[in-house]
Amino acid sequence: MKYVIDPSEPFTGAVITQMSDDLHCDYYGKTIEELRIEQNNPRLTTITPEEVANLVNEHRRKLNTAPFVEIDEERYWDLYECLPPARVLRNCFFVGECYQYDLYLFVFKVGGRFFEGKRVLNTPKEELYAEIQDFHANLTKSEANGNKS
Repeated sequence: MKYVIDPSEPFTGAVITQMSDDLHCDYYGKTIEELRIEQNNPRLTTITPEEVANLVNEHRRKLNTAPFVEIDEERYWDLYECLPPARVLRNCFFVGECYQYDLYLFVFKVGGRFFEGKRVLNTPKEELYAEIQDFHANLTKSEANGNKS
């Protein structure tokens, strides 16, 4: 099994296509050379399942540790009401649809403000609360020093 990617582009969690026989695209029957010509992209290359797993794990890690982003109250409630939440805790919840892999949009309220980020659905609540507390403390400290988020 081989997978086709463009290594010059940031990995977004998905491959372009797969080649079960290592030679031909499963969906179009084309070789890597034919795909390069068709897509006018000489950078396309094949990688192994292990290489894909490494890319996925790194991408997942980056998403799971990315900083939280401030949102407005309207978005907070829209996200809460768009689907039944996948998980609800005090002043925070996970949106009811998976974002990618085991990551869900995690939304919370702290200090009268609203934030979102991608986190693993089954993260223990103690870890989530500690992350929110650290985030809020750092945000408050930063803003006290004149840095607005």
